[in-house]
Amino acid sequence: MDDFTLLILHGAFGLFCLLVVAAAFFDLWKFTIPNVISLALVLLFFATVFVLGFPVDWLSHVGAGVAVLLVGMVAYHFGILGAGDVKLLAAVSLWAGFDDLVGYLVVVAVSGGGLVLGLWLIRRIVTGVIHYQSSLQHITLPRVLLPEEQVPYGAAIAIGAVHLAFNLPLLGGYLF
Repeated sequence: MDDFTLLILHGAFGLFCLLVVAAAFFDLWKFTIPNVISLALVLLFFATVFVLGFPVDWLSHVGAGVAVLLVGMVAYHFGILGAGDVKLLAAVSLWAGFDDLVGYLVVVAVSGGGLVLGLWLIRRIVTGVIHYQSSLQHITLPRVLLPEEQVPYGAAIAIGAVHLAFNLPLLGGYLF
């Protein structure tokens, strides 16, 4: 593999990871994932493929992204996922293709379960301490720690995406 290809792979890997981690932080902080992050992931996929000239099963990659987007839209309709989560999940699924989609979604699901349990526990502890300590009752908590708030699932999507990045030939598969 020549130096140019390695440079592009390192750059794509770094940018991909930076984008999904930024999405996680935005979701944890503001409970929103900017559309520009999902769009940048999609554009990065096409740019990486075209610059490197790697053979790609277009039906698999585009099909996975569209399938996840459609299922995600149904999940959004029923209030299961947020719109930003759906778009981020679909953008990363474009990278996965059908070959790696199930593994990616399993890591997201397991990470999401851990996130739900962890936040539930932390929220109970924090609100319990504040409830019993009268001197702490005037503290304003970050939204992510409020018991009635939803779970910022973008963090679980990002964990799955970084795990995926280490295994994809278009990203970390040739590097590690």
